[in-house]
Amino acid sequence: GHSGCLLKGKRCEVGCTTKKTAKMGLPIFGQALFFAISTSMGIWMQAYVKTNILFHGRSILIPKNRTVPNEFYNEAYGEHKYVNVSNITFHYVTKGCEDKERTMLLLLHGFLDFWFIWNRQIPELSKEFCVVAPDLRGYGNTTRPTDTAEYLMPKLIEDVKGLIEELNPGHKRKVVLVGHDWGGMISLCFATLHETLIDKMVIINGMHPKAFLKQLFKSPTQMKMSWYMLPFRRPVVPEQYLIMKDLQFFDKVHKGFTEREEYAHKYVYSQPGALTGTINYYRAFNNDSDQFNKLPFRKINVHTLILWGQRDAFITRRVARYNQEWLTQSQLIYYEGAGHFPLRECPTHVTGRIKEFVKTGTVVVNRQRSWW
Repeated sequence: GHSGCLLKGKRCEVGCTTKKTAKMGLPIFGQALFFAISTSMGIWMQAYVKTNILFHGRSILIPKNRTVPNEFYNEAYGEHKYVNVSNITFHYVTKGCEDKERTMLLLLHGFLDFWFIWNRQIPELSKEFCVVAPDLRGYGNTTRPTDTAEYLMPKLIEDVKGLIEELNPGHKRKVVLVGHDWGGMISLCFATLHETLIDKMVIINGMHPKAFLKQLFKSPTQMKMSWYMLPFRRPVVPEQYLIMKDLQFFDKVHKGFTEREEYAHKYVYSQPGALTGTINYYRAFNNDSDQFNKLPFRKINVHTLILWGQRDAFITRRVARYNQEWLTQSQLIYYEGAGHFPLRECPTHVTGRIKEFVKTGTVVVNRQRSWW
């Protein structure tokens, strides 16, 4: 059941300050340590892939043949549409947009996901809101540029801007960004440059680049969790590592997924080029390794709700707090039993919180009720 959804509430009002204790020497040492961990794990990844191919043959790189999941075309998720934005044809799923007065929720998925990661939210949210769930560039049925420079953050920000302009002409609707993982990071970067275009944000286990880097270079735990960030910049091997043994990697990391949801994920990622489009988000750093430091970061004046699964295997929980340092108005809810995918692990709670926040601009956490 939902026993994993115990939560704690933490409000952070305007002007919430944190002490600056970081010493200058720490990030330099941290960077060196992260580089060492990443490099050694990269060598391990290459050896692991080569050894497996040696023992089992190249056939382990060929995933099972899967057919298109019927669920993709279930009416509960609305219609599949396409729109051209900045030379990219975006595939998106939309529901509940007939009423032109409704707030638009733009659902942005994360790394190694696609629109269907929101399958448990779309039917419920579309009863009250205009819901749009795109495949980001390089993902699913959206165009996959081959040039890795096409995946740098300024391009991803322009994509969101273009989607909002195309799907909300004349800015008639209020727009709320709901981002998970990389979708959360893109949302926070977008809001840094275009906060007037959005009304609110919901960030689910996603990070502000500065919050993430602050934690990365001082937390050995975060360094170990993020080991893949440097090795994934290399050619070929990352794809082999992920696709091996019928995309076995997904089985390890997808907590709270049903068999059908796992099937859908594996169907999409066994398509030719699907993994490459995704991994190119990390290869983009080969074109500009300092891209995260180049945006004109400042505090974001968009009211934001952060929902955070504490048992995330990729992002340490402190990043959620550091996110708040870049937001003038934010609330943070931790899900004690959930991991990286609270949207799948605690779907009822997450959907309820999104609704509550979009409608009222706040969430009420009753500590007496251990879950909601």
